[in-house]
Amino acid sequence: MKIAIIGAGAMGSLFGGLLARTCQPILYDLNQAHVDAMRAHGLRMSFSGQDEIAEVTATSDPSAVPAMDAVILFVKSPHTRAALLDGLQRAITPDTQVISLQNGLGNIEVMRELLAPAQIVQGFSTLTSDLVGPGHIHVTCDLNLHTAMWPLTHQPDARLQELCQLMNQAGLQTVISDQVERDVWMKLLVNASLNSLCAITRQNVGHVVDHPGTRRILESIVYETADIANAKGLGISRQAALQHVLHVAEKTRGHVPSMATDVFNRRPTEIEAINGAIVRAGQALHIPAPATEWAAHLVRCLENYDHWAA
Repeated sequence: MKIAIIGAGAMGSLFGGLLARTCQPILYDLNQAHVDAMRAHGLRMSFSGQDEIAEVTATSDPSAVPAMDAVILFVKSPHTRAALLDGLQRAITPDTQVISLQNGLGNIEVMRELLAPAQIVQGFSTLTSDLVGPGHIHVTCDLNLHTAMWPLTHQPDARLQELCQLMNQAGLQTVISDQVERDVWMKLLVNASLNSLCAITRQNVGHVVDHPGTRRILESIVYETADIANAKGLGISRQAALQHVLHVAEKTRGHVPSMATDVFNRRPTEIEAINGAIVRAGQALHIPAPATEWAAHLVRCLENYDHWAA
């Protein structure tokens, strides 16, 4: 099966590196130093106490990605449209399945504008990884955390089943599940609370959960998001929501979310697709989400650090 990873940062590299155990994925990314390092030395994946070198095909040239059976998107939400239009028409044919394992809300809506419904697969993953340097990732989670996928047609075909099988053989615990929308909101709970607070405090997950002040804010964000998800009919109680976030946090204590590294490196974050999207969903349902909104405002402020600090 011909598979391309579009957006081979920390998470895309993790999936691409593990899939290299069972197939030969192409990793596409615009970080030239990272691509060059993977080409020269392979992808170094550091797990707890051991390293694994994955021999992968990496490129920053979209014309070097031929027609694919499956394309897995890991680009940041603001870049979804550009990624699908960035010369990747050769890779994405009418027969290509495009799987979004991205953070936040709104990616599927962009895909609907550019692709046929039969091509689109919504998914999510609770795995975490940090990009240590060019060609090197640190896997910051238990690989037993799972990944799920579900096609927009609600009819999983043989290709999706084959991809799921390859992912499981590679060590990625993957299921085809019609509960993906609920799962996406379960991941939103994690992203909206942990990612935003790690970005604001510039701390890892463990520090945010352990500190009593950030823990209180985390709980407020989780409860607000759960209330909105419940109003959408997704059946996520406050208790279940908090239990889920704390479970993920315990599995990823040393992780520094990409939103925090984006703030540190003064890059745009995914705050609009995560906290911003939750606030907008709450407004549509007349459910306030003040803690979630405050966190969004603070991250936006940090995104514009150079401007207001001057």
